[in-house]
Amino acid sequence: MDDYSSILLDGRSDCVDAARTLVLGCVGRLYLITQKLEPELYNHAEIYDHLSALVASNRNTEIHIIAQDTRVAASQGHQLIHLAQKLPTYVQIRTTVTPAHRNFRESWLMADDSAYLRLRNPDRYEGYYEIDNKLECRSYLERFAEIWEASEPDQNTRRLSL
Repeated sequence: MDDYSSILLDGRSDCVDAARTLVLGCVGRLYLITQKLEPELYNHAEIYDHLSALVASNRNTEIHIIAQDTRVAASQGHQLIHLAQKLPTYVQIRTTVTPAHRNFRESWLMADDSAYLRLRNPDRYEGYYEIDNKLECRSYLERFAEIWEASEPDQNTRRLSL
């Protein structure tokens, strides 16, 4: 058996466990491209607390999120949106603007340049993840960077000053 073996995800509980494993294991950089911030996967106090503590303990922390549609998540008080509003220097949420990127239908999570989760069908919770595969993770990060550069700050998640 080789060092790189994907763990298949089939169903909501598998995906929740995988996302939690990757986020809670993150020590510096987290990148997420998502359809609607999948609240089942990412809207948890445990994730919020870990990422808040990570920023407090590591000033080089970088959390970049690309979300296709944040309207529902913003109206329901999503934890990642609160985090981005509280710590905008470290946590940024952007949205896609080009037609090619708007048609991206998968969900990816990359942590610390080595772990990744790929949901090919986020609505059905089907995909896979790996804890330690820098080579594969690098290819996802390169694609993420391309989409990030072509995206813009998400207006639904900005903090309003009064």
